[in-house]
Amino acid sequence: MSVTISSLAYGDRRPDLFIDAMVKSAAVLNRFRLVDGVKAKVNVPIFDAALTFGNDLCVFDNLSTSSIAEKEMTVETYKWSFLNCKNALESSYRGLLLKKGQHNPETMDGEFKDWIFDYFAKKSAEKALSLAATELTVEMGSDAAVIDTTIAGALLTSANVLDEMEKAYAAMTDVMLGAVYGDADRDFKPAFFMGTVAMQHYQIAIAEKYTTTPQGIVEGNIPAYYGMEVVHFPSLAADQFFVSAPQNLVMLTDEYNDVRAIDMKYEAELSSDKIWGQFKLGFSYLKGSEIVYAQA
Repeated sequence: MSVTISSLAYGDRRPDLFIDAMVKSAAVLNRFRLVDGVKAKVNVPIFDAALTFGNDLCVFDNLSTSSIAEKEMTVETYKWSFLNCKNALESSYRGLLLKKGQHNPETMDGEFKDWIFDYFAKKSAEKALSLAATELTVEMGSDAAVIDTTIAGALLTSANVLDEMEKAYAAMTDVMLGAVYGDADRDFKPAFFMGTVAMQHYQIAIAEKYTTTPQGIVEGNIPAYYGMEVVHFPSLAADQFFVSAPQNLVMLTDEYNDVRAIDMKYEAELSSDKIWGQFKLGFSYLKGSEIVYAQA
């Protein structure tokens, strides 16, 4: 698929990968489980099973079980629109890069057009990150199954962040700890998700633990915490964080490779390009019982 621009090539842009570009520029979202093809609501299956062991080889004990629970998750539609009139660039030095003549559909030079695509993908990623943080933490805050811890003094600082992380670590279930230690469910190994300010506090606190700061910290690497990855989730508020397996978190969309996630149309009578985007996004998680949520 190609972006619809009347007889005007759109550089080497691939709009069918717009959502992919949006998600990958917000790196944390690329860690989530993807549920595709959601128009409004979907029941996402949550599988579980248990084995019961016996000793008699000649007896078939039908005691092992499996179950499929369902959780309803939703998406919302988001859109944006941008109008570029030919006059806008004709009256600037960029007009020298446009084709001669008034009745041609070129309103933006190729360099600016390429920049527009990348920047709109970046701004959409910022929106997706904001949605992810809001929808996940609102749901966690009202979910009785989620394990809650309260940040002392209602404020995270470099002086108390390790204490608060230790409090969350101590609150983790046996299932979560088993995944950390490699006993079982290694695909569901928990990680700490922290916003920018909280991450800064963590980096400072870890560095202060060493008489000589390790080279990795100097280079900006994020140290693990008790064998668990610490993931930067920039849109999380300063005084909150949560612990969950990345695969426990869910991003829902209508069509990951949506051919109309970004589009463009030339309006000859307006001498303008109309650029717009629309997509569906939603965020949730599978098991609240395997999440520790720390907040002020």
